[in-house]
Formats: sequence, C-alpha cells, structure tokens
Amino acid sequence: MIGTKCPGQDMRYWTSDDVYDEKCPQCGEMIEFFKTDIRLRCPNCKTRVANPRFNMGCAEWCAYAEQCLGPGARGLKTQSLKTMLLEQVERRANGMPLEKEKIKNLIVEAESICQSEKIDMFPVFASIVALSLKNIGLIDDPDQFIDEISSDNSFPQAAVKDTRKLVVNINEKQGEGPQEKIVADLLKRIDTDI
Repeated sequence: MIGTKCPGQDMRYWTSDDVYDEKCPQCGEMIEFFKTDIRLRCPNCKTRVANPRFNMGCAEWCAYAEQCLGPGARGLKTQSLKTMLLEQVERRANGMPLEKEKIKNLIVEAESICQSEKIDMFPVFASIVALSLKNIGLIDDPDQFIDEISSDNSFPQAAVKDTRKLVVNINEKQGEGPQEKIVADLLKRIDTDI
C-alpha cells in the first residue's frame, strides 16, 4: 500500500453523496462536510460540530485506520465509546443495580437524541456518566474521571475539552446550547428517580 490511498478515503472513488451540507446545531449556518471529516468549526459561530454522517466504515477494523484518518479518529467510534462508558458504569456502580440501569438507559436515550438532532455524542455521553456517578457518590471529581477515561482510551484533546466545558456549564447552570439542554434534562430525570 505504499504510495496509494485506501479506496474509502481516496476522493477518486467518491460519489456526490460523500460531500454534503449540514446545519450547525448552534446557529443554523450551513457547513460543508466531506465524509472523512470528523469535526469542523462552524464558519459563523465557531462551534466545533461533529459530522453527523461520519462513518468509520473500514476504519473500525483496519490496522491502518489511524494512518488514514489521523490521530483524531481514535476514540470516536460511537459503539466503542458507549461500550467503554457502560463498562465504567458497570464497574463503579456494581453494588447499585437500580442506579446502574438508570444511567445505562440515559446513555441509550442520549444516543437517540444526539442522532436525531445531529449533535456530537462524545461530550454528552461522558458528561452524563461523570455527573451521574458524582451525584450518586461513586466518584468525587468529574474532571478527574474525564482525565482517567480519556488517557486510558487516547481520546482527542478537543473532545476532552468539550466534555470538560459541558460539565462546567451543567454544574454552574450556564450555557444554553443543545448539549447542555440534553444533559441537564436527562440528569433531572435521574435525580428524581434515584
């Protein structure tokens, strides 16, 4: 494969469906995505927006995926992120089956909302788990938890920064973006149920 490019990443093999416009969930500005873009900044409001149609495709199993997509692709596989966070919930809330089940249900619901509203799932999932575990006394510091899971899984620093900002916004009841709304609404539900 020296000197050649993976057919999935090589623009010579692309179709018109591989380049598309999506609205920024923050301001509504149109953003042009290539199918290989993981995240782009909105040209209007500068919000970092996840590509709602990004599909890891062969990169989920290919040994050369990071060489194709770069280090920013590590940790962004929705299924592996979800699985990793659910494993954290399972491990930390082992003796609390009711709480564990409620947190797992929030992740599933958050995934559905994020997909339908085309919102980056990473900060939403990680924030829900970190804040839920803190609320039930299983971790002391959401920042420390985020550091731990991000370093163990080599998450991109931009995604970690977005998660930290989301946790701060939720804790300080500031920010009215779509991610804050999703996390705050779901956490209200778990707080009243537990």
